[in-house]
Amino acid sequence: MGKLNAEHMNFLADEAQSLLRFAFGSVMKSGGFGYMDTEGKVDTSKPLECYLQARKIQVFGLSHQMGYGDYKEYVEHGVKSLNTIFRDREHGGFYNAVNQDHSPASDRKFAYDQMFVLLAATTAVEVGVEGAQELFEYAESIIEKYYWDEDFSMMKNDWDQEFSSVDSYRGINANMHAVEALTAAYEATGRVIFRDRAFNICKRAVDDFARGNQWMLPEHFDSQWNVEQDFNIDSPADPFRPFGVTIGHLFEWSRLILQIDLCMTETSKDRSWVLEGARAIYEIGKKDGWAVDGSPGFVYTIDWQKKPVVTSRMQWVAAEAVMAAFTLWKVTGEDQYLNDYYTWWQYIEDNVIDKKFGSWHHELNAAQEVTTITWSGKPDVYHAFNACILPLLPFKASFIGSTKK
Repeated sequence: MGKLNAEHMNFLADEAQSLLRFAFGSVMKSGGFGYMDTEGKVDTSKPLECYLQARKIQVFGLSHQMGYGDYKEYVEHGVKSLNTIFRDREHGGFYNAVNQDHSPASDRKFAYDQMFVLLAATTAVEVGVEGAQELFEYAESIIEKYYWDEDFSMMKNDWDQEFSSVDSYRGINANMHAVEALTAAYEATGRVIFRDRAFNICKRAVDDFARGNQWMLPEHFDSQWNVEQDFNIDSPADPFRPFGVTIGHLFEWSRLILQIDLCMTETSKDRSWVLEGARAIYEIGKKDGWAVDGSPGFVYTIDWQKKPVVTSRMQWVAAEAVMAAFTLWKVTGEDQYLNDYYTWWQYIEDNVIDKKFGSWHHELNAAQEVTTITWSGKPDVYHAFNACILPLLPFKASFIGSTKK
């Protein structure tokens, strides 16, 4: 199998460090990382969000591990915010969001946030900052106590603030990020419970739910994991729970199942479905997501007849597409995936990267104009940064595993 050309590799390294510089604008002296606007300054009209703290820790931590600079203080800054500002000392877990005065801004405790905290804590432990091990152990305990559902081998989605009642909704998004966090935790600690839970979630999501729906992975379920196809049909552009099939998640799952498979032994599990599933959901994302309305770029969502619903081009979808293409190319050696990879990176270079202010435009319309139907500003660089560094690192199951000293 060939290698990516040197010019492209240099571009990736330059772009990764450009995104890193943009991320510095999120650092708040009062604690934590703020929501960034188009120019990379904190938008003080918005609360501080838990998952954004974790994503910044991830970016600064990986940058530190890769030798881009000494970013320990930024990782520690983020860890401190999660251990103090976001940790609910009364009821447990981590707040979804806090106001500028650090009072809770949400009355829910989402699995999505807790999974990102575990991911960030894993990276922070590897970097070796104060408070990281405490954060890791606490996040793990909260997930174990409130979110992991042994009956279904999946994560529950959200609780009230007091952890007294769990919502009946179950979602694929939080479980996808559970796979990401658990895979990283396995590579960092070697504890097989993390690996096996990640694999079991992947098998349920792809080999069961996606396969059972012609590889169009459903996003929304009831408490017994029955598909709810019409969920949010009246709010199709929701940033976390959109109606229909989410194109970017097809690519993300394709990559994640191939990566966790790298951790499995020949005799540990039935893995025959992994490559089949990764190829199949990737093909849906490509065939029914890319330029389907006559304009370059990936639509956000499609319905169950594979018709576009929300045609906005989200930067994170393009990032996940190039990562999935790269991963399939690494696993199979097939040029079709490398061709997709270069085609989609060219689209990113031509349209998505903001050459004036830096970072990537978070949402474009079909005419490649900036729009804000779902996202305003540029809250974080996590997906874009990951897309840049994936080919620069040894090919392993997680980013922190790839940078492990």
